[in-house]
Amino acid sequence: MTGPKYLRREQGQPQAGIDESLREVEGILPPEVQAADAQAVTNAVLRKLDIIRDRGKKTRMIRALGHLDAAWIPSVFLELLGDPVEEVRDMAVRELARRGEWPSSAVYERLNRPPWYAKSAALRLLAERKEKEAIPHIRRLIDDPNVDVKRSAALALGAIGGQEARALLVLLARDKSSYVRTAAEQMLDRLCDFKFS
Repeated sequence: MTGPKYLRREQGQPQAGIDESLREVEGILPPEVQAADAQAVTNAVLRKLDIIRDRGKKTRMIRALGHLDAAWIPSVFLELLGDPVEEVRDMAVRELARRGEWPSSAVYERLNRPPWYAKSAALRLLAERKEKEAIPHIRRLIDDPNVDVKRSAALALGAIGGQEARALLVLLARDKSSYVRTAAEQMLDRLCDFKFS
């Protein structure tokens, strides 16, 4: 492994291009943070990423973070679910789905905080994880005022499956938004033998 303990690369990761990005990531952390706890490092990384205006550079830095094996990395990506740039949210969902060692309770907590697109991204992540334990947390969002959140809830329930998920999908299939109804009906079609007409 190379670099300080807070910037350790995962085993087996290719060297090409990563070392340069890792040096950039190391450069965004002030020396006093390098010895701090995981939450302080997370906050510092998020503050530094937030001030980067060059979208390409920010994307490279976030990709480099995905190659690191540090306790604070999942926290950074959980917060990036709330980034206003869809590409960043997509990278966060992929990275968190790839890493299975962090607790789902952090995603459940993220579902409770705005903005709406962070909730939708967290629901996409729950769809990737397919954990039945997520259903009660998703249930709280089926009455969310945002149509995309309810649509994402339908897609997550369809991915998770099971009797409880089907019951919630039936409720969403009666939503006033055709966008939500269509998603719920498609998921029900996937899970059930009967079809909506």
